[in-house]
Amino acid sequence: MSSATNRLRLSSLRAAGLDEAGAVVPLPWLTAGTLTWPAAHAHRVLHGWREWLEAAIGAPASSFRIRRVPRRAVTVSIEVAMPGEPYLAAGRLASLRRLDPTTDTVGHAGPELLRPALTAVPAGYAPVTDHMPLASFPAEAADAFIAAAAPPARMELLSAELHHLGGTFGLAAVGAARRGEEAERVRNDLAQVRRRMAPWIGR
Repeated sequence: MSSATNRLRLSSLRAAGLDEAGAVVPLPWLTAGTLTWPAAHAHRVLHGWREWLEAAIGAPASSFRIRRVPRRAVTVSIEVAMPGEPYLAAGRLASLRRLDPTTDTVGHAGPELLRPALTAVPAGYAPVTDHMPLASFPAEAADAFIAAAAPPARMELLSAELHHLGGTFGLAAVGAARRGEEAERVRNDLAQVRRRMAPWIGR
């Protein structure tokens, strides 16, 4: 199963809750979107995201992603999705916005499906992926992830992502290759991320 299947997909989320009988019922509002920073801010943004999740009420659906696009600057982003109108969610998002993102698209998404922000593999390339559940995500794991996947680490991965859904963490990484030697380099990068994160990988 590819990481694109396992990673948090905002496209699969609807504004919903449980009634007194435990049935899922639609909610009229969903606040969702993406906050983005230059890669130089990866360390402080990831720790800020982790602390935000620790303090959050409930278990927000969210992800942190390091993204490499050929011939563009590396970026880091946080995706969020939570029930409620934007003005009600603003207080819950305040600590993330204090991290001063360069772009902020978080707003009202309504109950309709949202478009996914999937990692695009260039034409002519084959995806090379890995995905792993995390048993926990302490500050030391955040440091290890940044050391493995963020600049100045030399990586050929298109993206490396941590996702939080249902109160649990997972890690997904995507690379692309045209030839066997390229695929081997990407697999080595994936293995490096896995080695760094080994103390926190779940079963």
